[in-house]
Amino acid sequence: GDPAAAFHLARQYENQDNIPDAILFYSRAARYGNAIQLAKRSGMDSDLMNMALQATPREQIDAAQYFESKDMFDRAVLLYQKGGKVALALELCFKAQLFESLRTIASELDTSSTDPALLRKCATFFLEHQQFSKAVSLLVSAKDYDQALQLAFDHNVIISEDMAEAMTPDKDSKVSPEERQDLLLRIAKCCKRQGSFHLACKKYTQAGDKDKAMKVLLKSGDTEKVIFFAGVSRQREIYIMAANYLQTLDWHNDAEIMKSIIQFYTKARAMDSLSTFYEACAQIEIDEYRDYEKALGALRESLKYMTKARTSEKEDRLTSLNHRISLCDRFVTARKLIKSDPQEMVRICMELLEYTPAEMSDVESAIRVGDVFALLVEYHQSQEQWEQAYHLIEKMRDRNIILSPYLDQEMVETVYKAMGVPLQETNVDDNNDQVGEEIDEGI
Repeated sequence: GDPAAAFHLARQYENQDNIPDAILFYSRAARYGNAIQLAKRSGMDSDLMNMALQATPREQIDAAQYFESKDMFDRAVLLYQKGGKVALALELCFKAQLFESLRTIASELDTSSTDPALLRKCATFFLEHQQFSKAVSLLVSAKDYDQALQLAFDHNVIISEDMAEAMTPDKDSKVSPEERQDLLLRIAKCCKRQGSFHLACKKYTQAGDKDKAMKVLLKSGDTEKVIFFAGVSRQREIYIMAANYLQTLDWHNDAEIMKSIIQFYTKARAMDSLSTFYEACAQIEIDEYRDYEKALGALRESLKYMTKARTSEKEDRLTSLNHRISLCDRFVTARKLIKSDPQEMVRICMELLEYTPAEMSDVESAIRVGDVFALLVEYHQSQEQWEQAYHLIEKMRDRNIILSPYLDQEMVETVYKAMGVPLQETNVDDNNDQVGEEIDEGI
């Protein structure tokens, strides 16, 4: 355990030409340099390698040169690498075609301090052996961005965020603004192609192309980021793209999305789009909820924004909206009168149903004819006016209106039974795919 004693013994063994024991005790004394020199003189290469692996970098390089001179390249490469002479280790790998050693060293390279020419040489090696990902990584480290991106394009090597950042020149770098922008656009395009939409958005933004940044962000389907990006971009086209995208979502059941749509169209001063959006709101209130009061409110909002719009179809749209508002308003009034003045309710509904076929499309776009029939049928049924209820149901069938979305099956059966008319299954539900809805009991 005493290094001084071990060193003294090693010297004695060396003087006695007892080389194995001398090397052993030099090792115990941590005098690896002495052990290495003695092993070299004696040709004890295995002992030499063991001592060199524990020695100082200078001694490791000395041992590496010895092994290289004896064409023992694998040992030389390892010791050059251990001694910090990575470039020499790599050059020897190429010279001796030690591909496994090359692969190991290259994977552990400190690319920030390695000669770019050597990095490119390593990249070429990996390219020749179809290890494209490693080749791209090394080319990025060598700042050979053109070839790195081309290789990533050709072989679909995923550009990671770290790689993309490494390829992005600082604004105060020697690269011209035009070259920087061109490189950023190429990185963005590659990321977009690979489905890395967030990263592509970031690079398009850095390149100053916010339109493409938004378009690629929309592909990600990340609603939260779309809303955020539109908010900070403050550009008309971006607002419109974001609002158009949000309309493809379930905005009616998400107050925040609905609010964002209105906000973005308003900021973009897209009055035509805002008017169309409120029309869509009205239609959903009618089709899904039969809430004609809310639909009427939405139609009035649509009209308000259409008056501010600049479109060649403005007058036609205003005429149509005014007509639909009038029809919807009349039906809302009729529903409110069912208890206080049912006769007036019946008169209004019959008037709505008596439109000529040519005008029917206007009625349908404002109110559903089936809802008008349903209001009348339920009223007559509640008054046990079976004949009137029956004739109204038959008129619905004559107009090919499917009964199930509007009339409760049990109610229809009651009417037909009271009239003594057999009811076929198809009379009530002509389309099993449609979900039946009951008329609101508050009518």
